[in-house]
Amino acid sequence: MSNLYWYSRCPLSFMSVNQNPVTNFKIEAKGFALIHENTLSPILKECVFTKDEQKIRIYLYLNENLEELILFVQEGLLKEAFMENLKSTDFSGFHYDLFISAIEPEAIIKEIEAALLITEEPDHLHIYGQASWHQDAFIVGHRSALTQLREAIDEAIEHGEKREVFSPVDGEGYNLYISCVDDSFDLEEIDEPYHDPDIFEKRKPPAKAFKLYKIEE
Repeated sequence: MSNLYWYSRCPLSFMSVNQNPVTNFKIEAKGFALIHENTLSPILKECVFTKDEQKIRIYLYLNENLEELILFVQEGLLKEAFMENLKSTDFSGFHYDLFISAIEPEAIIKEIEAALLITEEPDHLHIYGQASWHQDAFIVGHRSALTQLREAIDEAIEHGEKREVFSPVDGEGYNLYISCVDDSFDLEEIDEPYHDPDIFEKRKPPAKAFKLYKIEE
């Protein structure tokens, strides 16, 4: 089963050295009912909550190298409500997505750890869209950023959607949303991609092309 997750981080300073952070940390959100909890390993716990007959899956992961608990929250309609009503205030957003496609705990941990790898290579990415008809578009980035973009596109092809975080050279990070729509999707339902303000009215984000992400038009 493949799902899209969003994660937050929490330092371990609030936990006693004699406690297992994964086993002892209670995940609670106001208005959400816990229907499943399973400690998969000493560093990984899975929970499923329900609200309004919908379910949301949660993973709590202990990264021993970073000495942090990481909370993975399933992307979807319930994500924002779950985070807003999370009783613990120890978690803060990191705004990064990954797909967890594995089933066995060891394989899940490998996927998580692979996603947490931090590269020291420069990873800036500039995307220059078309201002109007027939004008050129450009993508310019360091090798690591282009590799990250390629992997994000591959995941969007496999799973339907993907959000990836990039940064231009000024360090002001931005989200890049990618949607692999079905052949039946009518692209005329969304604005054309041109952005010259002297020719086109203010463009609306293509929210209709996304189902997992809550994108405001």
